[in-house]
Amino acid sequence: MVKKGNDKPTAGKEQIKQGNTNPISQLSSALKQVNIVSAESVPNDVRFDINGDTSLMDSSQNQNDEPQEFSRITNFFQNQPLDGYTLFSHRSAPNGYKVAIVLSELKLKYNTIFLDFNKGEHRALEFVAMNPNARVPAVIDHGLNNLALWESGAILLHLVNKNWKDTGKPTLWSDDLAEQSQITAWLFFQTSGHAPMIGQALHFKYFHTQKIQSAIDRYTNEVRRVYSVIEMALAERREALIMEFDSENAQAYSLGTTQMSQSKFSEYPVWLVGDQLTIADVCFVPWNNVVDRVGINIKTEFPEVYKWTKHMMRRPAVNKAFRGE
Repeated sequence: MVKKGNDKPTAGKEQIKQGNTNPISQLSSALKQVNIVSAESVPNDVRFDINGDTSLMDSSQNQNDEPQEFSRITNFFQNQPLDGYTLFSHRSAPNGYKVAIVLSELKLKYNTIFLDFNKGEHRALEFVAMNPNARVPAVIDHGLNNLALWESGAILLHLVNKNWKDTGKPTLWSDDLAEQSQITAWLFFQTSGHAPMIGQALHFKYFHTQKIQSAIDRYTNEVRRVYSVIEMALAERREALIMEFDSENAQAYSLGTTQMSQSKFSEYPVWLVGDQLTIADVCFVPWNNVVDRVGINIKTEFPEVYKWTKHMMRRPAVNKAFRGE
């Protein structure tokens, strides 16, 4: 079960102090190298659909045309591994990196196939057969009779539940039903309200054939509203932590005579659910890196979101996922 905070979080103070000696601009220089989305690095035929997944709008081939046969993909499906996982992704797909982060955090054996959308590999017969939506990410669980999984939220839930069953430890998850419900709510919020709004804002700002300022404003404002929801939730978690563990100053904080930002716990990591990192947190990370492209600076506008993301970006498994290993 996720810990309830019985131990005072003193160990994390030194970690935070050390981390502050190497400040990061926006989120992480390592993540910036991925170039998840930019007008310069992403071909004009790459778009973001309403579900936040990267898709191909290929003018040279009609979407209704019969999928072609692609030797690389065909060869993989004819010679699948006996264990581990295969992740189908794209180097410009935040949702693909979201799955890679969880696979890495759980220390699961996996390999990533980055599909070439310009060659139409996402329309290969075998890939469409396992993933009728023909988008990324998709995963094959080779240890479960080559079970095919698609939709990032469903994939994350499968991974944490199977890992819990296999190891007896609810890593990135919880064995408490109430916490599971909260984690799932945040996960659905991210997949339905967070990623799609950022995707639409990016589309209308960079890729739409005509500049429609009202559409840009609409989706940018909705992204800002979504982040205000997350900021409030994290701020409440921060306040509860400080009031509980910085007890000698609790009355001053309550009266407003001392700012909570002066607390020794003002930089300590807080999470959306419980006292440990879960998929409720990590599912937001890849998309947090692209919001500056739509004119939102989370460091200045949403300081708790920034600190939250910064702590996640310092995790070795997260950086491993973003390196595409």
